Amino acid sequence: MHFSIVASGKTCPGCVVINASGQIVDETSRSFAAFLSQNRLDGVLPPEPGDGQPQPANAPKVIVAFESVGGKVQSALIIGRRIRKAGWTTVIGQARLMAGKPVFESAGCYSACTMVMLGGTNRFVVPLSKVGIHQFSPQFNDGETFDAQEMNQIVRDYGREVVSVYDFVHAMGVTEAFFTTTLRTPFSSLDELPKDQWVSTGVATALLPDVEGAVPLPTILDAASQNDLTSSIAKPSVGLKAPDPVQPRTAASESWTVIHADGAAVTAEFTNPEYRVALACQDGKTAKLDLSFKELSPLDIEKLRAAAFSAKVLKIDGREIAIDNVATPTDGEQSIIASLAVKDVKDFTSSDALIFAVLNKAGEPVGRSGSIPTTGVAKAIGDAMAGCGA
Repeated sequence: MHFSIVASGKTCPGCVVINASGQIVDETSRSFAAFLSQNRLDGVLPPEPGDGQPQPANAPKVIVAFESVGGKVQSALIIGRRIRKAGWTTVIGQARLMAGKPVFESAGCYSACTMVMLGGTNRFVVPLSKVGIHQFSPQFNDGETFDAQEMNQIVRDYGREVVSVYDFVHAMGVTEAFFTTTLRTPFSSLDELPKDQWVSTGVATALLPDVEGAVPLPTILDAASQNDLTSSIAKPSVGLKAPDPVQPRTAASESWTVIHADGAAVTAEFTNPEYRVALACQDGKTAKLDLSFKELSPLDIEKLRAAAFSAKVLKIDGREIAIDNVATPTDGEQSIIASLAVKDVKDFTSSDALIFAVLNKAGEPVGRSGSIPTTGVAKAIGDAMAGCGA
């Protein structure tokens, strides 16, 4: 995929128009990042906002117009997240200058291209454009064969990719209609999404008026101003329901206990119907944490496993900790094991509650996050850590 500035400055006062055209490959997300960096250094594009921060009111309005047959899913998701963080508008179409002014003509956007579109805080489809969807799938070369172990790995990787798309769709504030609609079409074929489904699936936030010929820039800017959203990555699109935020569970009556078992390390444990946390000293400097989420749905298990395997980060009370191992789920329970410095474990006693969450590649919590009270934690942790002289 190639990115180019079509209009800015005198040809587009207060705005920047970008064309993105071509197939999305693994390198596309890096090419997009380099394109952004160079044009920000040149002063063409506004600086990247901080996490959760909108662009200043006087920042130019940026519109990215897409024409693509699709391609690599993960690269598409990365580009979509960067567009959402910047708070930009996406369009299915291609821009050109007419009498020195930008206009937008129809184009085709297929497969992974439609996922990139979801990154726009405002999303529009130029009339007569083609929107193509189907299942995403592993890609193989003719004549390739695989043994059972390789096929098992392919199936696991595909499951993680399904979950990553599901997470992305929800993070973009789009209903599951987009996700389920794409899964209904086999990857070996392609369905053209009719105009009456552009908004309901979330590909567009609103329909542009039908016009003859190219759509002038003011038409898109006017439509965007009526649907003015902040750049928060979890901000829903107008007319579409965002996923409910995870509400941490607290239980002041519950407390930590100390478990002594013959031949095993002394363990500080907290448990309730939703999760179990066990801390045990490994040596004088490190402790082992076993965090088990209970009674999870199959989808929650897959989301946690995908995040833990790919990102390998657990966040505890603001600290990001590497995950050592992800245990095989049993009876709706997913266990995650990490090693912590004993000094960090002892710092837990200074918190009112411990917040546990598994982070995905984008640094967002997935599955459940738990707020665990620290009632009795000081004594329990002290006894457990003393078990090996820490």
